[in-house]
Amino acid sequence: MTTTPSAAASLADRLEALLPQTQCTKCGFDGCRPYAEAMARGEAASNRCPPGGAEGIVRLSAALGVAPQPLDPERGVEQPRAVARIEESLCIGCTLCIQACP
Repeated sequence: MTTTPSAAASLADRLEALLPQTQCTKCGFDGCRPYAEAMARGEAASNRCPPGGAEGIVRLSAALGVAPQPLDPERGVEQPRAVARIEESLCIGCTLCIQACP
C-alpha cells in the first residue's frame, strides 16, 4: 500500500488510536506512534503488537484493508495487561510511565 505523505499521516493517526499505547517496543519500533507510521507507509505488518492481541490485529488489519494474520511469535505472546504501580520514592523521572499511560 503506497500513500501520499498527508494520507499516511492521517492513516497513522487512525492506526495509533487503535494501538494500546503501552509503548512496550515489542513490535520492534520505539513506541506505538512509530509503529503506526510504519504500518501507514506499508513498512510493517499489523500483527506485531502483543499487548493489542488478536482483537487489536483484527482492528488494525481492517483499518489497513488487509486480512488479519496471527500474532508474529517473534514479538511475544498475548497476555493480560499488567497493572502499573508507581513507587514515587523510587522514581528516577524517566517519564516512561507517563508516555505509556493513556
